[in-house]
Amino acid sequence: MKCATGRLLPFRFWLLGGLTLLAASSTMAGSPADPIHVKVHARVLHRIDARLFGQFMEKASWGSEIGSETAVIPGTHELRPEAKELIRQMQIPIVRFPGGTDVDYIDWLDMIDHVPARMGDRPLTKGHTGNQVTNYFGYDEFLRLCEDLKMEPLLVVNFRDALLAQDGVGRAARHAAQLAAYCNARVEADLPQELAPWPRLRAVNGHPQPYGVKYFQIGNETWAFANKASEDQYLVALVAYIDAIRQVDPTIRVIVDGQPTELARRVHRQFGDRINYFAVHHYQPWQIKEVRRGDRPVDTAQLTSADIWYTWVTLPDIGPDGQSCFHRAELNQARDLGYKVAMTEWNWNGWWGPSLRDHVAFDSLFARGVGAAGILHAIMRQGDVVELATQSMLIGDGWKIHAVWCDRNGKTPPFMLPSGQVTMLYSRHHGSQRLQLDVSNMPCYEQPYRMAGIGPARQAAYLDILATRDETRLYLHAINRHFEKALTLQVDFSALGRSAGVEGTLHVLEGRLNNAPAGSETLAPAEIREERIGVASHAVTACLPCRSVGVVEIPFLPAGPAR
Repeated sequence: MKCATGRLLPFRFWLLGGLTLLAASSTMAGSPADPIHVKVHARVLHRIDARLFGQFMEKASWGSEIGSETAVIPGTHELRPEAKELIRQMQIPIVRFPGGTDVDYIDWLDMIDHVPARMGDRPLTKGHTGNQVTNYFGYDEFLRLCEDLKMEPLLVVNFRDALLAQDGVGRAARHAAQLAAYCNARVEADLPQELAPWPRLRAVNGHPQPYGVKYFQIGNETWAFANKASEDQYLVALVAYIDAIRQVDPTIRVIVDGQPTELARRVHRQFGDRINYFAVHHYQPWQIKEVRRGDRPVDTAQLTSADIWYTWVTLPDIGPDGQSCFHRAELNQARDLGYKVAMTEWNWNGWWGPSLRDHVAFDSLFARGVGAAGILHAIMRQGDVVELATQSMLIGDGWKIHAVWCDRNGKTPPFMLPSGQVTMLYSRHHGSQRLQLDVSNMPCYEQPYRMAGIGPARQAAYLDILATRDETRLYLHAINRHFEKALTLQVDFSALGRSAGVEGTLHVLEGRLNNAPAGSETLAPAEIREERIGVASHAVTACLPCRSVGVVEIPFLPAGPAR
Protein backbone atom coordinates (compact mmCIF):
# COMPACT_ATOMS: atom_id res chain seq x y z
CA MET A 1 0.00 0.00 0.00
CA LYS A 2 1.32 3.45 -0.83
CA CYS A 3 0.43 6.51 1.24
CA ALA A 4 -0.40 9.90 -0.18
CA THR A 5 3.15 10.94 0.76
CA GLY A 6 4.44 8.54 -1.86
CA ARG A 7 6.36 6.38 0.65
CA LEU A 8 5.69 2.64 0.59
CA LEU A 9 4.18 0.82 3.53
CA PRO A 10 4.88 -2.90 4.03
CA PHE A 11 2.28 -5.36 2.80
CA ARG A 12 1.71 -6.51 6.38
CA PHE A 13 2.52 -4.77 9.61
CA TRP A 14 1.65 -4.89 13.31
CA LEU A 15 -0.66 -2.43 14.99
CA LEU A 16 1.39 -1.34 18.01
CA GLY A 17 -0.25 -1.66 21.38
CA GLY A 18 -3.16 -3.76 20.15
CA LEU A 19 -1.15 -6.80 19.03
CA THR A 20 -3.27 -7.17 15.95
CA LEU A 21 -2.06 -7.86 12.42
CA LEU A 22 -3.46 -5.22 10.10
CA ALA A 23 -3.36 -6.79 6.65
CA ALA A 24 -3.15 -4.05 4.04
CA SER A 25 -4.52 -4.44 0.55
CA SER A 26 -2.05 -4.94 -2.26
CA THR A 27 -3.78 -2.20 -4.22
CA MET A 28 -2.31 1.29 -4.26
CA ALA A 29 -3.81 3.81 -1.88
CA GLY A 30 -5.96 6.38 -3.52
CA SER A 31 -6.41 10.02 -2.72
CA PRO A 32 -8.47 11.17 0.26
CA ALA A 33 -11.43 11.31 -2.14
CA ASP A 34 -11.32 7.51 -2.62
CA PRO A 35 -13.17 5.26 -0.14
CA ILE A 36 -11.20 3.65 2.67
CA HIS A 37 -12.04 -0.04 2.93
CA VAL A 38 -12.43 -1.66 6.34
CA LYS A 39 -13.13 -5.33 6.98
CA VAL A 40 -14.15 -6.12 10.54
CA HIS A 41 -13.21 -9.52 11.93
CA ALA A 42 -14.91 -11.43 14.73
CA ARG A 43 -11.57 -11.93 16.47
CA VAL A 44 -11.52 -10.16 19.83
CA LEU A 45 -8.16 -8.53 20.60
CA HIS A 46 -8.92 -7.56 24.18
CA ARG A 47 -11.57 -6.14 26.47
CA ILE A 48 -12.51 -2.46 26.50
CA ASP A 49 -13.32 -1.51 30.08
CA ALA A 50 -15.96 1.22 30.48
CA ARG A 51 -13.70 2.78 33.12
CA LEU A 52 -11.33 3.93 30.34
CA PHE A 53 -13.65 6.90 29.84
CA GLY A 54 -13.38 8.37 33.34
CA GLN A 55 -12.62 11.91 34.50
CA PHE A 56 -10.41 13.62 37.08
CA MET A 57 -12.19 16.22 39.24
CA GLU A 58 -9.12 18.04 40.50
CA LYS A 59 -8.76 20.57 43.28
CA ALA A 60 -5.91 22.82 42.15
CA SER A 61 -4.19 25.89 43.56
CA TRP A 62 -1.55 27.07 41.14
CA GLY A 63 -1.28 29.08 37.96
CA SER A 64 -4.69 30.32 36.91
CA GLU A 65 -6.59 27.20 37.96
CA ILE A 66 -8.73 26.28 40.99
CA GLY A 67 -10.48 23.25 39.48
CA SER A 68 -13.74 22.02 40.96
CA GLU A 69 -14.15 25.10 43.17
CA THR A 70 -15.02 27.17 40.06
CA ALA A 71 -18.42 25.47 39.89
CA VAL A 72 -19.53 26.01 43.50
CA ILE A 73 -22.48 28.31 44.17
CA PRO A 74 -21.13 31.15 46.38
CA GLY A 75 -21.97 30.70 50.04
CA THR A 76 -22.78 27.00 49.64
CA HIS A 77 -21.10 23.65 49.13
CA GLU A 78 -23.18 22.81 46.04
CA LEU A 79 -22.31 22.79 42.35
CA ARG A 80 -24.12 25.05 39.94
CA PRO A 81 -27.07 23.09 38.47
CA GLU A 82 -25.92 23.83 34.90
CA ALA A 83 -22.47 22.36 35.58
CA LYS A 84 -23.97 19.33 37.29
CA GLU A 85 -26.27 18.73 34.33
CA LEU A 86 -23.34 18.77 31.89
CA ILE A 87 -21.53 16.24 34.08
CA ARG A 88 -24.68 14.10 34.10
CA GLN A 89 -24.82 14.13 30.30
CA MET A 90 -21.25 12.86 30.08
CA GLN A 91 -22.21 9.47 31.59
CA ILE A 92 -18.88 9.26 33.41
CA PRO A 93 -18.09 5.78 34.75
CA ILE A 94 -15.41 6.72 37.31
CA VAL A 95 -14.15 10.02 38.77
CA ARG A 96 -10.87 10.69 40.57
CA PHE A 97 -10.77 13.24 43.42
CA PRO A 98 -9.38 15.55 44.87
CA GLY A 99 -5.82 15.64 43.45
CA GLY A 100 -3.45 15.84 41.85
CA THR A 101 -0.34 17.52 43.05
CA ASP A 102 -2.08 19.27 45.93
CA VAL A 103 -3.43 16.09 47.54
CA ASP A 104 -0.06 15.48 49.19
CA TYR A 105 -0.19 18.91 50.82
CA ILE A 106 -3.78 18.96 52.06
CA ASP A 107 -5.29 17.46 55.20
CA TRP A 108 -8.48 15.60 54.25
CA LEU A 109 -10.14 16.83 57.45
CA ASP A 110 -10.22 20.33 55.95
CA MET A 111 -12.74 19.03 53.41
CA ILE A 112 -15.47 17.83 55.80
CA ASP A 113 -17.68 19.45 58.44
CA HIS A 114 -17.87 19.14 62.26
CA VAL A 115 -14.32 17.96 62.80
CA PRO A 116 -13.77 17.53 66.57
CA ALA A 117 -11.79 20.32 68.25
CA ARG A 118 -12.01 22.53 65.16
CA MET A 119 -13.79 25.83 65.52
CA GLY A 120 -15.82 27.30 62.68
CA ASP A 121 -16.21 26.28 59.06
CA ARG A 122 -13.82 24.41 56.83
CA PRO A 123 -10.49 26.21 56.78
CA LEU A 124 -8.49 27.38 53.82
CA THR A 125 -5.50 25.13 53.26
CA LYS A 126 -2.29 25.56 51.31
CA GLY A 127 -1.37 23.79 48.12
CA HIS A 128 2.10 22.75 47.05
CA THR A 129 3.09 26.26 45.93
CA GLY A 130 1.77 27.89 49.10
CA ASN A 131 -1.33 29.29 47.43
CA GLN A 132 -4.58 28.94 49.31
CA VAL A 133 -7.04 26.19 48.43
CA THR A 134 -10.72 26.63 49.25
CA ASN A 135 -12.65 23.58 50.44
CA TYR A 136 -16.26 24.40 49.69
CA PHE A 137 -16.56 21.28 47.54
CA GLY A 138 -15.37 18.48 49.81
CA TYR A 139 -15.66 14.75 50.28
CA ASP A 140 -19.35 14.55 51.19
CA GLU A 141 -20.37 16.78 48.28
CA PHE A 142 -18.23 14.78 45.88
CA LEU A 143 -19.38 11.38 47.08
CA ARG A 144 -23.05 12.39 47.04
CA LEU A 145 -22.54 13.68 43.49
CA CYS A 146 -21.14 10.27 42.55
CA GLU A 147 -24.15 8.55 44.08
CA ASP A 148 -26.56 10.87 42.28
CA LEU A 149 -24.91 10.53 38.87
CA LYS A 150 -23.95 6.84 39.26
CA MET A 151 -20.22 7.51 39.00
CA GLU A 152 -17.62 5.34 40.72
CA PRO A 153 -15.41 7.44 43.05
CA LEU A 154 -11.62 7.08 43.15
CA LEU A 155 -9.97 8.87 46.08
CA VAL A 156 -6.30 9.82 46.33
CA VAL A 157 -4.70 9.99 49.78
CA ASN A 158 -1.74 11.99 51.04
CA PHE A 159 1.45 9.86 50.90
CA ARG A 160 4.05 12.59 51.18
CA ASP A 161 3.46 12.94 54.91
CA ALA A 162 4.52 9.32 55.36
CA LEU A 163 7.62 9.47 53.17
CA LEU A 164 8.92 12.66 54.74
CA ALA A 165 7.77 11.98 58.30
CA GLN A 166 10.36 12.40 61.02
CA ASP A 167 8.47 10.21 63.49
CA GLY A 168 7.77 7.16 61.31
CA VAL A 169 4.95 6.39 58.96
CA GLY A 170 2.38 5.10 61.43
CA ARG A 171 0.57 8.38 62.09
CA ALA A 172 0.24 9.22 58.39
CA ALA A 173 -1.00 5.72 57.55
CA ARG A 174 -3.59 5.90 60.34
CA HIS A 175 -4.74 9.28 59.05
CA ALA A 176 -5.33 7.79 55.58
CA ALA A 177 -7.18 4.88 57.19
CA GLN A 178 -9.41 7.35 59.02
CA LEU A 179 -10.53 8.71 55.64
CA ALA A 180 -11.27 5.15 54.55
CA ALA A 181 -13.29 4.64 57.75
CA TYR A 182 -15.18 7.90 57.16
CA CYS A 183 -16.09 6.69 53.65
CA ASN A 184 -16.63 2.96 54.05
CA ALA A 185 -17.14 1.77 57.63
CA ARG A 186 -20.54 1.11 59.14
CA VAL A 187 -21.44 3.28 62.11
CA GLU A 188 -21.69 0.18 64.34
CA ALA A 189 -18.52 -1.44 62.98
CA ASP A 190 -16.06 -2.92 65.49
CA LEU A 191 -13.06 -0.71 64.74
CA PRO A 192 -9.90 0.26 66.65
CA GLN A 193 -10.27 3.32 68.85
CA GLU A 194 -8.54 5.68 66.41
CA LEU A 195 -10.94 4.69 63.60
CA ALA A 196 -14.30 4.24 65.33
CA PRO A 197 -15.32 7.95 65.53
CA TRP A 198 -15.11 8.60 61.79
CA PRO A 199 -18.11 6.68 60.48
CA ARG A 200 -20.15 8.27 63.28
CA LEU A 201 -19.00 11.71 62.07
CA ARG A 202 -20.09 10.80 58.55
CA ALA A 203 -23.56 10.12 59.95
CA VAL A 204 -23.53 13.51 61.72
CA ASN A 205 -22.67 15.06 58.35
CA GLY A 206 -25.81 13.57 56.82
CA HIS A 207 -24.83 10.17 55.41
CA PRO A 208 -25.41 7.31 57.89
CA GLN A 209 -24.74 4.59 55.31
CA PRO A 210 -21.18 3.93 54.02
CA TYR A 211 -20.29 5.46 50.68
CA GLY A 212 -18.54 2.24 49.63
CA VAL A 213 -15.53 3.75 47.85
CA LYS A 214 -13.79 0.92 45.98
CA TYR A 215 -10.66 2.69 44.76
CA PHE A 216 -7.97 4.41 46.81
CA GLN A 217 -4.78 5.73 45.23
CA ILE A 218 -1.82 6.07 47.57
CA GLY A 219 -0.16 9.38 46.70
CA ASN A 220 0.10 11.24 43.44
CA GLU A 221 3.23 11.32 41.30
CA THR A 222 5.32 10.31 44.28
CA TRP A 223 8.44 10.42 42.10
CA ALA A 224 8.31 14.21 42.62
CA PHE A 225 9.35 13.83 46.26
CA ALA A 226 10.17 10.12 46.75
CA ASN A 227 13.85 10.84 46.03
CA LYS A 228 13.99 12.40 49.49
CA ALA A 229 13.43 8.92 50.92
CA SER A 230 15.09 5.60 50.15
CA GLU A 231 13.34 2.82 48.26
CA ASP A 232 13.25 0.83 51.48
CA GLN A 233 11.46 3.72 53.24
CA TYR A 234 9.02 3.89 50.33
CA LEU A 235 8.21 0.20 50.64
CA VAL A 236 7.81 0.38 54.43
CA ALA A 237 5.38 3.31 54.03
CA LEU A 238 3.45 1.47 51.33
CA VAL A 239 3.04 -1.58 53.56
CA ALA A 240 1.76 0.62 56.38
CA TYR A 241 -0.80 2.35 54.15
CA ILE A 242 -2.12 -0.81 52.52
CA ASP A 243 -2.45 -2.60 55.85
CA ALA A 244 -4.13 0.38 57.54
CA ILE A 245 -6.61 1.04 54.72
CA ARG A 246 -7.53 -2.61 54.27
CA GLN A 247 -7.99 -3.01 58.01
CA VAL A 248 -11.00 -0.76 57.50
CA ASP A 249 -12.21 -2.45 54.33
CA PRO A 250 -10.34 -5.45 52.88
CA THR A 251 -12.18 -5.11 49.56
CA ILE A 252 -10.64 -1.71 48.75
CA ARG A 253 -8.72 -1.74 45.46
CA VAL A 254 -5.33 -0.08 45.81
CA ILE A 255 -3.57 2.03 43.18
CA VAL A 256 0.09 3.05 43.53
CA ASP A 257 2.49 4.91 41.27
CA GLY A 258 3.90 3.01 38.32
CA GLN A 259 6.67 5.51 37.66
CA PRO A 260 9.64 5.11 37.64
CA THR A 261 9.66 1.62 36.16
CA GLU A 262 12.43 0.13 38.30
CA LEU A 263 10.66 1.07 41.52
CA ALA A 264 7.37 -0.25 40.11
CA ARG A 265 9.12 -3.52 39.27
CA ARG A 266 10.33 -3.86 42.86
CA VAL A 267 6.93 -2.93 44.29
CA HIS A 268 5.21 -5.51 42.08
CA ARG A 269 7.73 -8.17 43.09
CA GLN A 270 7.12 -7.51 46.79
CA PHE A 271 3.36 -6.89 46.82
CA GLY A 272 2.00 -8.93 43.92
CA ASP A 273 -1.77 -8.87 43.74
CA ARG A 274 -2.06 -6.85 46.96
CA ILE A 275 -1.82 -3.91 44.55
CA ASN A 276 -4.56 -3.73 41.94
CA TYR A 277 -3.22 -1.02 39.62
CA PHE A 278 -0.07 0.96 38.93
CA ALA A 279 -0.75 4.58 37.98
CA VAL A 280 0.78 6.11 34.84
CA HIS A 281 0.21 9.70 33.70
CA HIS A 282 0.44 10.97 30.13
CA TYR A 283 0.37 14.60 28.99
CA GLN A 284 1.39 16.07 25.63
CA PRO A 285 2.88 18.36 24.47
CA TRP A 286 3.38 20.85 27.36
CA GLN A 287 4.61 24.40 26.62
CA ILE A 288 5.63 25.02 23.02
CA LYS A 289 8.67 27.31 23.21
CA GLU A 290 9.88 26.74 19.66
CA VAL A 291 9.06 24.81 16.51
CA ARG A 292 11.71 22.82 14.68
CA ARG A 293 11.85 21.04 11.36
CA GLY A 294 14.72 18.61 11.50
CA ASP A 295 17.68 20.53 12.94
CA ARG A 296 16.33 23.96 11.97
CA PRO A 297 14.09 26.31 13.98
CA VAL A 298 10.95 27.42 12.17
CA ASP A 299 9.46 30.90 12.10
CA THR A 300 6.03 30.24 13.60
CA ALA A 301 4.59 33.25 11.78
CA GLN A 302 5.10 31.27 8.56
CA LEU A 303 3.12 28.25 9.77
CA THR A 304 -0.34 27.89 8.28
CA SER A 305 -3.40 26.79 10.18
CA ALA A 306 -3.10 23.41 8.45
CA ASP A 307 0.54 23.06 9.58
CA ILE A 308 -0.46 23.61 13.20
CA TRP A 309 -3.52 21.41 12.90
CA TYR A 310 -1.63 18.41 11.54
CA THR A 311 1.02 18.75 14.23
CA TRP A 312 -1.43 19.03 17.10
CA VAL A 313 -3.57 16.05 16.05
CA THR A 314 -0.71 13.68 15.17
CA LEU A 315 0.00 12.05 18.53
CA PRO A 316 0.78 10.52 20.99
CA ASP A 317 3.11 8.43 18.78
CA ILE A 318 2.45 7.15 15.28
CA GLY A 319 3.02 3.49 14.51
CA PRO A 320 4.20 2.07 11.16
CA ASP A 321 0.54 1.72 10.17
CA GLY A 322 -0.01 5.47 10.61
CA GLN A 323 -2.25 4.98 13.67
CA SER A 324 -1.96 6.48 17.16
CA CYS A 325 0.00 4.39 19.63
CA PHE A 326 2.10 4.58 22.79
CA HIS A 327 5.82 4.02 23.19
CA ARG A 328 5.82 3.89 26.99
CA ALA A 329 8.23 1.73 28.99
CA GLU A 330 5.73 1.67 31.88
CA LEU A 331 3.09 0.01 29.71
CA ASN A 332 5.52 -2.46 28.20
CA GLN A 333 6.74 -3.46 31.66
CA ALA A 334 3.18 -3.89 32.94
CA ARG A 335 2.45 -6.25 30.08
CA ASP A 336 5.70 -8.17 30.57
CA LEU A 337 5.19 -8.60 34.33
CA GLY A 338 1.44 -9.15 34.18
CA TYR A 339 0.07 -6.24 36.20
CA LYS A 340 -2.60 -3.70 35.27
CA VAL A 341 -2.35 0.06 34.75
CA ALA A 342 -4.62 2.92 35.72
CA MET A 343 -3.86 6.02 33.62
CA THR A 344 -5.19 8.36 36.28
CA GLU A 345 -4.17 11.56 34.48
CA TRP A 346 -3.98 12.19 30.76
CA ASN A 347 -4.79 14.87 28.21
CA TRP A 348 -3.56 17.11 25.39
CA ASN A 349 -2.14 19.93 27.48
CA GLY A 350 -0.08 22.20 25.22
CA TRP A 351 0.15 25.98 25.05
CA TRP A 352 2.17 28.49 23.09
CA GLY A 353 5.08 30.03 24.94
CA PRO A 354 4.95 33.82 25.56
CA SER A 355 7.34 34.62 22.70
CA LEU A 356 5.21 32.70 20.16
CA ARG A 357 1.57 33.21 21.06
CA ASP A 358 1.20 36.47 19.13
CA HIS A 359 2.77 35.02 15.98
CA VAL A 360 0.79 31.86 15.25
CA ALA A 361 -2.17 31.14 13.00
CA PHE A 362 -4.38 29.80 15.78
CA ASP A 363 -4.60 28.42 19.30
CA SER A 364 -7.55 26.11 18.84
CA LEU A 365 -9.47 24.38 21.63
CA PHE A 366 -11.00 22.10 19.02
CA ALA A 367 -7.58 21.04 17.71
CA ARG A 368 -6.67 20.21 21.32
CA GLY A 369 -9.77 18.02 21.52
CA VAL A 370 -8.96 16.09 18.36
CA GLY A 371 -5.41 15.65 19.67
CA ALA A 372 -6.92 14.26 22.89
CA ALA A 373 -8.90 11.80 20.78
CA GLY A 374 -5.60 10.44 19.42
CA ILE A 375 -4.39 9.82 22.97
CA LEU A 376 -7.70 8.13 23.81
CA HIS A 377 -7.34 5.84 20.79
CA ALA A 378 -3.86 4.89 21.98
CA ILE A 379 -5.25 4.15 25.46
CA MET A 380 -7.94 1.91 23.95
CA ARG A 381 -5.29 0.07 21.94
CA GLN A 382 -3.58 -0.70 25.24
CA GLY A 383 -6.80 -2.03 26.74
CA ASP A 384 -5.21 -5.39 27.51
CA VAL A 385 -3.12 -3.69 30.19
CA VAL A 386 -4.82 -0.30 30.82
CA GLU A 387 -8.16 -0.98 32.49
CA LEU A 388 -8.93 2.42 33.99
CA ALA A 389 -8.27 6.00 32.86
CA THR A 390 -9.34 9.39 34.19
CA GLN A 391 -8.94 12.40 31.93
CA SER A 392 -7.62 15.60 33.46
CA MET A 393 -9.60 17.68 34.20
CA LEU A 394 -13.35 17.61 34.67
CA ILE A 395 -14.09 21.20 35.82
CA GLY A 396 -12.14 24.46 35.79
CA ASP A 397 -11.61 27.73 33.98
CA GLY A 398 -7.87 28.29 33.72
CA TRP A 399 -5.97 25.55 31.88
CA LYS A 400 -8.17 25.08 28.77
CA ILE A 401 -8.18 21.28 29.04
CA HIS A 402 -11.46 20.90 30.91
CA ALA A 403 -14.46 18.82 30.07
CA VAL A 404 -16.68 21.52 31.60
CA TRP A 405 -15.59 25.16 31.59
CA CYS A 406 -17.16 26.99 34.51
CA ASP A 407 -16.77 30.69 35.27
CA ARG A 408 -15.74 31.07 38.91
CA ASN A 409 -17.51 34.45 38.96
CA GLY A 410 -20.77 33.02 37.65
CA LYS A 411 -21.15 35.56 34.84
CA THR A 412 -20.88 33.09 31.94
CA PRO A 413 -22.89 29.84 31.94
CA PRO A 414 -20.91 26.58 31.97
CA PHE A 415 -20.19 24.88 28.66
CA MET A 416 -18.23 21.90 27.41
CA LEU A 417 -14.80 21.95 25.78
CA PRO A 418 -13.84 19.53 22.99
CA SER A 419 -11.35 17.52 25.08
CA GLY A 420 -14.16 16.42 27.37
CA GLN A 421 -16.65 15.99 24.53
CA VAL A 422 -14.36 13.42 22.91
CA THR A 423 -14.35 11.27 26.04
CA MET A 424 -18.09 11.80 26.51
CA LEU A 425 -18.73 10.65 22.93
CA TYR A 426 -16.84 7.41 23.51
CA SER A 427 -18.24 6.84 27.00
CA ARG A 428 -21.74 6.96 25.53
CA HIS A 429 -20.99 4.90 22.41
CA HIS A 430 -18.56 1.98 22.70
CA GLY A 431 -18.49 -1.77 22.96
CA SER A 432 -16.79 -4.00 25.51
CA GLN A 433 -14.56 -5.86 23.03
CA ARG A 434 -11.99 -4.52 20.60
CA LEU A 435 -11.96 -6.26 17.23
CA GLN A 436 -9.36 -6.94 14.58
CA LEU A 437 -9.58 -4.81 11.43
CA ASP A 438 -8.18 -5.07 7.92
CA VAL A 439 -7.80 -1.65 6.32
CA SER A 440 -6.87 -0.81 2.74
CA ASN A 441 -6.67 2.27 0.56
CA MET A 442 -5.69 4.45 3.52
CA PRO A 443 -4.26 7.86 2.51
CA CYS A 444 -1.42 9.21 4.66
CA TYR A 445 0.53 12.42 5.20
CA GLU A 446 3.88 13.50 6.58
CA GLN A 447 3.97 15.66 9.71
CA PRO A 448 7.48 17.24 9.72
CA TYR A 449 7.48 19.46 12.82
CA ARG A 450 8.51 19.08 16.42
CA MET A 451 6.51 21.13 18.91
CA ALA A 452 7.57 20.39 22.49
CA GLY A 453 6.36 16.83 23.17
CA ILE A 454 4.93 16.26 19.68
CA GLY A 455 7.47 14.80 17.31
CA PRO A 456 7.50 14.45 13.53
CA ALA A 457 5.75 11.52 11.86
CA ARG A 458 6.79 10.30 8.43
CA GLN A 459 3.51 8.55 7.64
CA ALA A 460 0.39 9.36 9.61
CA ALA A 461 -2.96 8.01 8.46
CA TYR A 462 -5.57 10.63 7.68
CA LEU A 463 -8.07 8.34 9.36
CA ASP A 464 -7.29 6.81 12.75
CA ILE A 465 -9.75 3.96 13.27
CA LEU A 466 -10.51 1.13 15.66
CA ALA A 467 -13.56 -1.08 16.26
CA THR A 468 -15.40 -2.21 19.38
CA ARG A 469 -18.55 -4.30 19.78
CA ASP A 470 -21.12 -5.46 22.26
CA GLU A 471 -23.64 -8.24 21.68
CA THR A 472 -25.66 -6.58 18.94
CA ARG A 473 -23.83 -3.39 17.94
CA LEU A 474 -20.59 -2.56 16.18
CA TYR A 475 -18.85 0.75 16.90
CA LEU A 476 -16.22 2.18 14.57
CA HIS A 477 -14.26 4.92 16.35
CA ALA A 478 -12.72 7.22 13.76
CA ILE A 479 -10.66 10.41 13.81
CA ASN A 480 -10.63 12.24 10.48
CA ARG A 481 -7.40 14.24 10.74
CA HIS A 482 -7.75 15.73 7.26
CA PHE A 483 -7.85 19.51 7.45
CA GLU A 484 -9.96 19.98 4.31
CA LYS A 485 -11.57 16.78 3.05
CA ALA A 486 -14.28 14.43 4.19
CA LEU A 487 -13.34 10.75 4.11
CA THR A 488 -15.61 7.96 2.97
CA LEU A 489 -15.52 4.70 4.89
CA GLN A 490 -16.76 1.43 3.38
CA VAL A 491 -17.18 -1.21 6.07
CA ASP A 492 -17.66 -4.96 5.63
CA PHE A 493 -18.96 -6.50 8.88
CA SER A 494 -20.06 -9.86 7.43
CA ALA A 495 -17.78 -11.72 9.84
CA LEU A 496 -19.97 -10.56 12.72
CA GLY A 497 -23.36 -11.36 11.21
CA ARG A 498 -25.85 -9.45 9.13
CA SER A 499 -27.79 -6.24 9.29
CA ALA A 500 -30.46 -5.95 11.96
CA GLY A 501 -32.70 -4.32 9.35
CA VAL A 502 -32.51 -0.85 10.86
CA GLU A 503 -30.46 2.21 10.11
CA GLY A 504 -27.09 2.86 11.67
CA THR A 505 -26.04 6.10 13.32
CA LEU A 506 -23.09 8.40 12.83
CA HIS A 507 -22.29 10.25 16.07
CA VAL A 508 -19.85 12.99 15.12
CA LEU A 509 -18.01 15.75 16.99
CA GLU A 510 -17.33 18.79 14.81
CA GLY A 511 -16.02 22.19 15.78
CA ARG A 512 -14.66 25.53 14.77
CA LEU A 513 -11.06 26.75 14.94
CA ASN A 514 -11.87 30.06 16.63
CA ASN A 515 -12.31 29.73 20.38
CA ALA A 516 -14.46 32.76 21.12
CA PRO A 517 -17.91 32.68 19.50
CA ALA A 518 -18.58 34.99 16.59
CA GLY A 519 -22.07 36.22 15.80
CA SER A 520 -24.63 33.54 16.67
CA GLU A 521 -22.09 30.83 17.43
CA THR A 522 -22.44 28.91 20.68
CA LEU A 523 -20.08 29.30 23.63
CA ALA A 524 -18.92 25.72 23.12
CA PRO A 525 -16.49 25.56 20.17
CA ALA A 526 -17.70 22.08 19.19
CA GLU A 527 -20.87 20.03 19.22
CA ILE A 528 -21.92 16.41 18.84
CA ARG A 529 -24.57 15.70 16.25
CA GLU A 530 -26.15 12.53 14.90
CA GLU A 531 -27.24 11.41 11.47
CA ARG A 532 -28.82 8.21 10.24
CA ILE A 533 -26.95 6.05 7.74
CA GLY A 534 -28.23 3.19 5.61
CA VAL A 535 -26.99 -0.32 6.34
CA ALA A 536 -26.90 -3.03 3.66
CA SER A 537 -26.98 -6.74 4.45
CA HIS A 538 -23.33 -6.98 5.49
CA ALA A 539 -21.90 -3.53 4.78
CA VAL A 540 -22.23 0.15 5.47
CA THR A 541 -20.85 3.33 3.94
CA ALA A 542 -20.29 6.44 6.05
CA CYS A 543 -18.87 9.86 5.27
CA LEU A 544 -16.73 11.40 8.01
CA PRO A 545 -16.44 15.21 7.83
CA CYS A 546 -13.03 16.83 7.77
CA ARG A 547 -11.59 17.70 11.17
CA SER A 548 -13.92 15.44 13.13
CA VAL A 549 -14.15 12.61 15.62
CA GLY A 550 -16.92 10.13 14.95
CA VAL A 551 -18.47 6.87 16.03
CA VAL A 552 -20.27 4.80 13.40
CA GLU A 553 -22.80 2.65 15.28
CA ILE A 554 -24.13 -0.38 13.38
CA PRO A 555 -26.85 -2.68 14.76
CA PHE A 556 -26.35 -6.28 13.62
CA LEU A 557 -27.70 -9.78 14.15
CA PRO A 558 -24.81 -11.96 15.34
CA ALA A 559 -23.77 -14.95 13.27
CA GLY A 560 -22.71 -16.74 16.45
CA PRO A 561 -20.81 -16.18 19.68
CA ALA A 562 -17.87 -13.77 19.56
CA ARG A 563 -14.54 -15.50 19.14
